[in-house]
Amino acid sequence: MNASNQIRWYSFAVLAVVMGSSLSIADSYQAQSFPAAHELFMPLQADPTELQFAFQFGFPVSQNSIARVNLGDYLGVYRWALGDVGALQLNVGGAVNSRFDATPSHNLQVIDYYGNVPLDLKIGPFSARSMFYHDSSHLGDDYLRVRGIEDENNSWNALREIMSLQVAKALRLYGGYTWAVNTKPDWSGRQAIQGGMEIYFNTSEHGFWHPYWANDVQAWQRSNWDATWVSQLGFKTGDQFSYGRGISYFIQFQSGPRYEGQFYQNKETIWGVGLKFALSDRLLQPTAKPETATTSVTTLP
Repeated sequence: MNASNQIRWYSFAVLAVVMGSSLSIADSYQAQSFPAAHELFMPLQADPTELQFAFQFGFPVSQNSIARVNLGDYLGVYRWALGDVGALQLNVGGAVNSRFDATPSHNLQVIDYYGNVPLDLKIGPFSARSMFYHDSSHLGDDYLRVRGIEDENNSWNALREIMSLQVAKALRLYGGYTWAVNTKPDWSGRQAIQGGMEIYFNTSEHGFWHPYWANDVQAWQRSNWDATWVSQLGFKTGDQFSYGRGISYFIQFQSGPRYEGQFYQNKETIWGVGLKFALSDRLLQPTAKPETATTSVTTLP
């Protein structure tokens, strides 16, 4: 990342912190072990690499239909309270993202294994995720057998920085930068940029239906900076605005280079429908402070 880009990122962070202070909406968090994993940095709704429990049918243009099954989540390890300013939290996470032919054969095409170690920061409406992650991508046995080829390991270790600003209760903006520390095989370009927007149409605290529209754009240097755009329109059933436990039903459009490590040089345009399962009960609200026990004493006559 060059100096001008770094200045933009730091300016963005300072602006967000100032806004958080001026709006006086900083949450009071408590230092603790094994806190809820999604309170400080909300999951990215339209990012296909986000760790999640999801199932999707896809219909690539001029290709056979496919099915995707993603299994993964984060575990909060420890949270440091930053007084009345915000909180810093270490998490660990992992996922298995697989893709199948949605045909009677159900052949497995590819499976990607993710291991993530993010450090999350939240100050008012500003949140950031500084993350090390590993991705190991493997062709499916069915794919290899049908084509008579041998699998070649495709993996990389990367550092990823994402900054997010909750502009309003119904609008979130974010941007990020990734640098692959090492790759196998060696890539000619190891950088990536990312941006996105999420809109929530029902900001009721206790509504049951929560429509949303999420967009994510990522471009890798390895793919000559050709961008992959994902637009997801859906609704979530569940309480606590749109961030708590519940099930999301969505339709999705994706176009550009593929995200699977074995196929990053391939492009496709694909329509899909799917489900996502949010299992965490608490996502955005601060951890409740311990209540002081009171003892009622009754005086007998």
